[in-house]
Amino acid sequence: MQVFPSVLMVIAMMLVASPVVLAETVITSAAEVRSLSPEAAAAGLPVKIRGFAPFVHQAGIALFLHDGTAGIFVEQPFEGAVVWPVTGDRIEVTGITGQGFFAPVIRGADGKAPHIEVLGHDPLPEPRRVSGQELDRPDLDCDWIEVEALVREVLMNEGDIVLECQAGPCDFHALLEGPLPPESVPWDLAESRVRIRGVAATIFNTGRQMTRRFLRVNSLDDVVPLEPSDHQSEPRLVRADELFRFTGEGPDELVRVRGIATLAISGRGIFLRTDGGGLWVQTAQPVAAVPGSIVEAEGWPRVGPMKPILRARGARVIGTGEMPQPLKFEAREVLHARHQAEFVSLEAELLDVFRGEDGTTLELRDNATVFRGLLGEHDGTFPELAPGSRVRVNGIAQISSAGAFEPLQEEDKLLVRLRSPADVEVLSLPPWWTTQRVVMAAAAIIAGMLAIYARNRTKRRREHETQRREFEAVLSERGRFAREIHDSLAQGLTSISLQLECVRDEIVEEPDKARLHLENARGLVRDSMREARRTVWNLRPLALGEADLATALQRFAADLTREGKVATHQEIEGTPRPLPADHESALLRIGQEALTNAARHAGANRIVVRLRFGSDWVTLTVLDDGRGFDVAERVGKGYGLTGMHERVAALGGSLSIDSRPGEGTEVSATLPT
Repeated sequence: MQVFPSVLMVIAMMLVASPVVLAETVITSAAEVRSLSPEAAAAGLPVKIRGFAPFVHQAGIALFLHDGTAGIFVEQPFEGAVVWPVTGDRIEVTGITGQGFFAPVIRGADGKAPHIEVLGHDPLPEPRRVSGQELDRPDLDCDWIEVEALVREVLMNEGDIVLECQAGPCDFHALLEGPLPPESVPWDLAESRVRIRGVAATIFNTGRQMTRRFLRVNSLDDVVPLEPSDHQSEPRLVRADELFRFTGEGPDELVRVRGIATLAISGRGIFLRTDGGGLWVQTAQPVAAVPGSIVEAEGWPRVGPMKPILRARGARVIGTGEMPQPLKFEAREVLHARHQAEFVSLEAELLDVFRGEDGTTLELRDNATVFRGLLGEHDGTFPELAPGSRVRVNGIAQISSAGAFEPLQEEDKLLVRLRSPADVEVLSLPPWWTTQRVVMAAAAIIAGMLAIYARNRTKRRREHETQRREFEAVLSERGRFAREIHDSLAQGLTSISLQLECVRDEIVEEPDKARLHLENARGLVRDSMREARRTVWNLRPLALGEADLATALQRFAADLTREGKVATHQEIEGTPRPLPADHESALLRIGQEALTNAARHAGANRIVVRLRFGSDWVTLTVLDDGRGFDVAERVGKGYGLTGMHERVAALGGSLSIDSRPGEGTEVSATLPT
């Protein structure tokens, strides 16, 4: 008993996992295609379905198929198809499934049109009758239906007839695609109950969700009035201020109004001045009314935002009169419901002008009341208007409330709808001392003060910078003299001290050698004195004044190790050439320091001095086999090492010191030439 469901489950899984098995099965039912998930429909399963075409519109590339089980959309390529049926044809469609944008569809393979064969032609079958509740169901898409509805408005949109309808809780529109002539529009269907049949179509978003329902209707014969129009008795002529009073006409009473047109907006309606005040007559019907035309309209009263309106089923021009003069008010006086839709004139200050989707908007102020003037997009453009000007505007007052739910509504927003640029008259140009100019002048003064402050601050900064540079120059010169004294006199004294130590050690046992060391010391004293003079007079080092860099280094090494305890060796690579004086001086001082450190402190037995001349550089290297030291511990502690770094850095070169305890030392200085 428990094995059988498991076997069925395994078979079902095999069928799902095997596209080959599914691909061999041809779908023959529209309902079966619609039951597929978007992913399954996107697999392109083979389809062959027979049915009738409830709606066909070749220009709009729209074709629907209904086989009795359900309706479905037949997707065609943009270039169309070879065979196009007509509404009512019995057809057979062969193709594959597609996921569609809302519900699964039938399409052709490889981007081509599906194969369509016309089998015959019959009158359309009776549609499925639905209620307003059912009309809102998403799964009604593509079905052939009939519904009773109230036509709220009749519109014409680029040759198409559109009926704005309501069926129960569902608002929808019926679309009869054209091109159709304007005289074919059934304007008298407005505010009447009808029975409409057509194909249920869907407006949807990118998430495959329905956002609105509409019906695709084949012809006006598919829109049948349920209540025949009563043209035998003429509706009663009423005043605009009688509508929707406690004892006045309401939404179910057909009435007639008469007035002078103050503004006609094509496709939307007409503003009238009647004996009972201004009135907005809403109608999409084209009426050849211009300001001054005498217009008579009949229709049903409807509540408006601040005042009742008339939703007209018909309007016509019955004569020509004079354009009424605008009623002159202050802006705060216009903010009263009785002035809604009235032709008014106001004076105000122009604050700003800007363009938007609705047209050109003027931002205006009359005392403490700020309001706007609007010139429609197709009503012309204003000449240059300067903010701050005093202007007079004439137009239709449209008033709105703050939106609070109160029994007595308060009017707080005013829009004046202008008829043309001529409705704006400039009374006076803005005074020179406008708010903008005052702000600009104040900004200029502040900018000037900031500029003066910045200039003085820059001057003080330059003075401080000069003082700083002078101070740094003094410090640099002191450092230079310190290095010169250290590298000349201190090194000379070190050499003299070494010679005198030799005299002390050998004066008793080897007086001749002691005498030789004493003579060397005397010579070093003479050299040190000459070097001191030259340092004071800021001349080149004595050794370089007499010989080149290599000879001077060799001579210094010989004098330093004359007692024979340390062996020195010099190597030269490349082609020697004269160097700039500051380069030779720096390399000589670095070499002297390195030689002195190796002979005096490192206890070296052998020292190698190597000069390498490149095309645009020169490198001095001093290697010894002394006891070495930890470079990291000596950084910043010895004046000799610090002086080496400063000399090399001043000339844009590099210095490396490689030493480890017990492994000797290598000092290498490279300078660009």
